[in-house]
Amino acid sequence: MSDNTRFKSAYDLFIWNYRLDFDPVGIKFLASENDASLIKTTHKAKSRLSYCQFLAAARSSRHELLMKPDELSCRNAQIGMGYKEPDKDKDSKAHLKYTMNEELSWELINIKNKLSDEAKAGIYFAPLDLYDNRDFVPDVVFFMVTPYQSYHLLNEYMSATGKSHLMFKATANSAVCGGSIYSYQNQTANMMTMCAGSKTSGKTEMNYLNFFIPGNEILATAESLKNRIEKLGGPSLLGKGGESWPGLDVCGGCPLIKFEKNP
Repeated sequence: MSDNTRFKSAYDLFIWNYRLDFDPVGIKFLASENDASLIKTTHKAKSRLSYCQFLAAARSSRHELLMKPDELSCRNAQIGMGYKEPDKDKDSKAHLKYTMNEELSWELINIKNKLSDEAKAGIYFAPLDLYDNRDFVPDVVFFMVTPYQSYHLLNEYMSATGKSHLMFKATANSAVCGGSIYSYQNQTANMMTMCAGSKTSGKTEMNYLNFFIPGNEILATAESLKNRIEKLGGPSLLGKGGESWPGLDVCGGCPLIKFEKNP
């Protein structure tokens, strides 16, 4: 991949070969006010929004956005990003709908991954290919994918990083904000179902998953995909691998799978 177009090349590989429905989005946590002030964006929010609403605009409309701390509306995300401290009484009661147990609710809040000062100046969101125009790399790359797309993406990530298996962290809510933080802090891919906020605010349709790859491993994952295509002829893992795209069904004409009506 050319240094000048390395993120665009990765973007094209993912979009085309996995038939992604949405743009992969690079997320950059900004600790410095100076760094935040230097970032040029295409759009700005007209009101306070949730973390996953900013992501939805980037993945669906290709907006470049800078979310300042005071522009974040979701309390769960505010706690995760280090903008607010959790309040035992208030937040435990807010989580009772998940646990039906106040003690467990408080444990749920405290078990989530949280940033300290990494995002104190804001968070930048942009489609992955636009990072060729930046002098920094994303901290996390977010994908909204179907389970089948995630299967191929996970395998390619493991191939690229030499990992034989992966562990994910699921919490009752904070799927997108908490999922991003977990991937960043643990430097590993993470996959989450939707949460209540992800479904409503983040517009996660019911057949999609939230998927995260650390930004410093995204180019290696794309390079692994490129090598697979060059060596095997395609990205698919089905059968012997190498089919021209992952959606091809290796058993489409299988003569052994037959049914007949009962007499």
